[in-house]
Amino acid sequence: MLYIHIPFCVSKCVYCDFLSQGVGCVSDISTARQMEAYVRALLDELRAARLGDMRDFRVETIYIGGGTPTALPASFLCEIIGEARRFLLAPGVEITVEMNPASLLHGNAPDVYLRALREAGVNRLSIGLQAFEDTLLAQIGRAHTVQDFLQTYQAARATGFDNINVDLMFALPEQTAAMWCEGVQHLIALKPEHISAYSLTPAENTPLWDAVTRGETLLPDDDTDREMYHAANRLLAAAGYTRYEISNFALAGCESRHNVNTWLRRPYRGFGLGAHSFENETRWNNTEDMQKYLCGGDIREEIYHLTQGDALAEKMILGLRLAQGVPLSAEIRARYGAEIKKLISDDLLVIEGERIKLTTPGTDLANQVFTMFI
Repeated sequence: MLYIHIPFCVSKCVYCDFLSQGVGCVSDISTARQMEAYVRALLDELRAARLGDMRDFRVETIYIGGGTPTALPASFLCEIIGEARRFLLAPGVEITVEMNPASLLHGNAPDVYLRALREAGVNRLSIGLQAFEDTLLAQIGRAHTVQDFLQTYQAARATGFDNINVDLMFALPEQTAAMWCEGVQHLIALKPEHISAYSLTPAENTPLWDAVTRGETLLPDDDTDREMYHAANRLLAAAGYTRYEISNFALAGCESRHNVNTWLRRPYRGFGLGAHSFENETRWNNTEDMQKYLCGGDIREEIYHLTQGDALAEKMILGLRLAQGVPLSAEIRARYGAEIKKLISDDLLVIEGERIKLTTPGTDLANQVFTMFI
């Protein structure tokens, strides 16, 4: 698997703590130069890996995230995709690009941009909608409207994309359960192949965190948060979507292969500013310093070699996110027998056949469950 990070956005959302920066107008000369410098460094990093230690690395998925990849001009993004496709690719490789409707409509013709992505080999899109109400979008600092999303989505369909994910967030400021359910139903009517539905969790050192801390912004309480989550489960199940991971729902055969492989702890390599990698029970990330990244050379930082205990804990924590759960091996029984017994007695885990899974209450309290395996 390859992950490629694009750290640019049209504007920064108030809840976002991802490694990204708002760049405003792409036609600005300084912005254009910064983007070009970044793309050249990224291409060099990809090329060096492909000709070096990744010469025989078989790539099953390519995921381009951020930030907002489509904040880049189409020519830059397609050049990156072209370089990534020069690796040894498995048949039917999944190539995903994240996008924000605002970036496609910010001085671009959506159909032209999307056609360029199709021709470059992209076969899956992930569109960040987040809410189906303009008032809520404004509350969280999104730079697009619902109509912008619909225009982008329709252009993607018209361009031939038949594997689209849409992100939707609940527990937003001033959002009610009724508003959330209406938004989910609107999205179901569009029939995207995949829906990610997750709760807004304010991150420290973001404008939203500060506003919530000062009491200027109120979020729905925990009971309302859970009401929204379970309502989405019911509505999506009735519409034919399967929840295959805590926050991810898909029509049959449309699960995100990249994300599933990540939760199953399969090797992946990250490229770009701050990108993370995992291989041979070792985790590391690239520098988050833009100037250092642009200079090239050894940009790896925070290299961590996992112990056997670390690896087993990760297997439980990541694997239990999946609805299929984790195989209940002798090693897991020996290491976590007491913890599993306690969680089963608390109705947070259940054993089905030879696998251990989260129960419905366990899904609600997943972070509490995961702490038992640290």
